[in-house]
Amino acid sequence: MKLHTIILVLVLFLVLLFAGINWGLFARQDSINFIFFSIEAPLGVIMLGTLGVLSVIYLLFIGRLEVSSMMEERKCNKALHEAQELALSKEKSRITELQNAISGQIGAFDERFGTLENKIAGVEDKFAGVESKVDDMINRFDEEGVFIVRKEQEGKSGDASDGAS
Repeated sequence: MKLHTIILVLVLFLVLLFAGINWGLFARQDSINFIFFSIEAPLGVIMLGTLGVLSVIYLLFIGRLEVSSMMEERKCNKALHEAQELALSKEKSRITELQNAISGQIGAFDERFGTLENKIAGVEDKFAGVESKVDDMINRFDEEGVFIVRKEQEGKSGDASDGAS
């Protein structure tokens, strides 16, 4: 129970205890004036009845506040849950977009690396050709560093001069 309910019950109990102890005084008939008319009735009983009616009205008011508070809390919880679901779905779509973007970048890098590998292979082939030509030229020098002209070369030059005549 909440504190205000406990206090209300305690006060009502004390009033009922007081009325029970002083019941003779509460039940005594008196003339009561209501501005426009007057009646003969026990004032204590009328006041206890008024206190009872006010207590019931108070309890109904508190009950209404509790129910409206619970309904508002339920509405807020529902809105919070919907917001969480929306945020989760947006986060999932962001992750999916990021994965797609990363996959695209990786694909582009794969293409670039493939192109670079092909260019490197072409450069390696050219380098091997240059290397073999340099080796051939180095083999034409003798131990003293004199360039040796081979007979093949002479034969080619002779064929070229024969073809010119």
